[in-house]
Amino acid sequence: MYSSFLAPILIALTLGYLATLIARLTGTVYIPYLLVLGIIVGPVLALIKPSEAYLLFYNYVGPIGAAFVILAESAKIPRYLLRRIVKPLSMMLTFVLFVTGITTGVILVFLLRAPVWVGFMVGAIISSTDPASVITSLKKTKVSEVPSTLLVTESVFNDPFSYLFLVLVVLIFLPGNMSYVQASPFSFNNIFLYVFFTQGLFPVLIAGALFGLLYLLRIKLPKDFKEYYTAMFLLFGLSAYSITVVAGGSGYMAAAIFGVLSGNFMPRDTEFESYKSFMDNISTFAAILIFVFLGASINLSILISFVIPGVLIALILIFVVRPFSVVLAGSIDLDMKYGDLLFVGLEGTRGVFPAILAPTVLIIGTDTNNVLLQYWGQAIEAIVLVVIFTSLTIQPLLMGRIYKALHKDET
Repeated sequence: MYSSFLAPILIALTLGYLATLIARLTGTVYIPYLLVLGIIVGPVLALIKPSEAYLLFYNYVGPIGAAFVILAESAKIPRYLLRRIVKPLSMMLTFVLFVTGITTGVILVFLLRAPVWVGFMVGAIISSTDPASVITSLKKTKVSEVPSTLLVTESVFNDPFSYLFLVLVVLIFLPGNMSYVQASPFSFNNIFLYVFFTQGLFPVLIAGALFGLLYLLRIKLPKDFKEYYTAMFLLFGLSAYSITVVAGGSGYMAAAIFGVLSGNFMPRDTEFESYKSFMDNISTFAAILIFVFLGASINLSILISFVIPGVLIALILIFVVRPFSVVLAGSIDLDMKYGDLLFVGLEGTRGVFPAILAPTVLIIGTDTNNVLLQYWGQAIEAIVLVVIFTSLTIQPLLMGRIYKALHKDET
């Protein structure tokens, strides 16, 4: 069984190298190339069997890869910058995220005449922005500190909030299938108590306790700890994710909290820098597998039938819904310039986390043998893939031009 997974992984890594090479030569982001190459080696050439891609992506690469990405990116956020943007960040993670998701969902329902729950499911999934592509694009563009920090911080933290959004949609529209998204050993009779404990209290307590133990070991046993710093850091970070999931909470929120604590309160020594370098490499490795297997597992006929609607939804999201949501949030005293607000609104690229959440309905439909959920699950996955591809093709290329156009009076 395990040997059969080796070939798809090797193919995916080879495609990752090829996509990275193409991206460097063209000055673009490599993720769209991963999706295209994944489709080619999957449903087109069948070099990777859909069943293999399905199993690897849904059960292993997706959730574990997301934990690595969140741990890696959240550790890069300094607390002094967090204090500067706490008000706009709180609005981005709540008001902007939910308005973007709900509005996009309503548009999808009218555009495709789809069930309401399908629209809100897609809205929840694509409400998250991508830290990897945002950071890569910002490195190529000279952007002032406040909007760049807000973009990066939002993209790290809105992954768990997007997951919260998805949990709420499932609780409201598909409550009988909640165990496929998140299973809690504790019983809650009230939806608000359920959300408070599983999405808030459990992640905070577990991540905080594990970080406290790691910090104690690091300070009390600095010499003994030194050689195993990266391994122990990774152990505690993934434990925060895993224990929270077992407790029925949001592992993604726990990973984000643990990452921020570790990036701000651990000694900034060579061991910590080695850990960050390791996490950057492993998160890139995870992203390659995620997008290749997503492309390889897609139903090609379903994808073709939803390309045009998916592109329309993506363009509306990129140029209308997201900017409108951010500017509307800016009217609630965010102490930010209009140009910065509009820039942040136009640069919320979609990437890793929407890809991970995309197969949620398909998993439920497959496990319950529900034909309707299987069809709409494949449709949702196809739409999300098209939205990701469109977003990562357009927005990184326009970042520099948009920023200069909105700040031409400052140059």
